[in-house]
Amino acid sequence: MNDNLKYYILYAILYGIILLLGEGMYRYLRFNEAHTRNFSHFSAGLLSLPYPWLFSSHWWVLLLSVQSSAVLLLTRSAGFFPSHHKAANDSLGSPLFFASLYLCYLVFRLTDNTAFFLLPILILTISDMTASLVGRNYGNPSGERSRIWPIKGKTLAGSIAFFLTALIISSFFYHRKMGMNIGSALAMGAGIAFATTIGEAWSVNGFDNLFIPVITLIIMCLYAFF
Repeated sequence: MNDNLKYYILYAILYGIILLLGEGMYRYLRFNEAHTRNFSHFSAGLLSLPYPWLFSSHWWVLLLSVQSSAVLLLTRSAGFFPSHHKAANDSLGSPLFFASLYLCYLVFRLTDNTAFFLLPILILTISDMTASLVGRNYGNPSGERSRIWPIKGKTLAGSIAFFLTALIISSFFYHRKMGMNIGSALAMGAGIAFATTIGEAWSVNGFDNLFIPVITLIIMCLYAFF
């Protein structure tokens, strides 16, 4: 059997297992639906990090992304998996998450540089989830605009958490993987963290799952090619 096909089948099964685990946590362990959705987001993101070393063609990643998006849209329409859909019923975040996986993988294939896949997905996976958790637990409970952070549905606490984690991830990545000195890595990390924080804060209906990787890729490409 073709290796790409084997990995495609494996990931299709693993993504399904993540949904089922989240549903079990929601139904039997009484986890909040926001937490089970975060679990799915975080697990799928980390699980996808080996893509560059497993798939040798972007077509398989495209097929996997389209299939995963279709399953999520169909299950939402049918009322299945409230553990995943209830917290953001009108959001396009789930299909956009898989669209971002494909986009980042495609840029990796065009540049032959794993950084263009790994860094955007790490920020999307870790920083976005951290912002959600911190915002829900320590931010404005109503989610309405406030004098300090006048963005409806977003909180200052969540955005600070996003910025700090994105700064740490980006700076560490550029220092250790790209060989930058600490000062330059911090400057690069701060630029990526600031831009993606603004993109995350102002996005609605799950579009942060697209804007975060796209903004990261744009900044990385500007630095690499100009």
